[in-house]
Amino acid sequence: MKSSITLKDIPSSSFIPAYADYLKRSGQVETPSWLDMVKTGAHKTYSPKNPSWFFLRLASLVRKFYIKGGKGVGSLRKEYGGKKRRGARPSKKKKASGKIIRLALCELQKLGIIEKNSRGIRKITRKAQQDMDVRSGKLHFLLNTSQ
Repeated sequence: MKSSITLKDIPSSSFIPAYADYLKRSGQVETPSWLDMVKTGAHKTYSPKNPSWFFLRLASLVRKFYIKGGKGVGSLRKEYGGKKRRGARPSKKKKASGKIIRLALCELQKLGIIEKNSRGIRKITRKAQQDMDVRSGKLHFLLNTSQ
């Protein structure tokens, strides 16, 4: 009996860049003009150096929703947050930018990748889950043939 490959079988370091590249090439994601100069949170000093960082964040969010399911903006802010260095004083945990996460979730909803159920909890759509499984199978094949 052959078991199917799902997203959980693929390492995140392989899936996220591949899916971000797919989202970028699809041309369906609308990115605002201010994304190139915004910081991703209060704990950061500069904006991201990678020009396609927003697509990586989208792919990371898709993976999180596939694996865990319903998450809100507040819990995602905690997960994407980090340590704020304060010089000689002890560091503090800071949350990530909520605007960027809300924008990313809106884009994923426009693409039909995630949806809100009747209680308002976001989850991945069935069509998107099947698409992820197909992409995971192809990526698994590529990773195993290249070794």
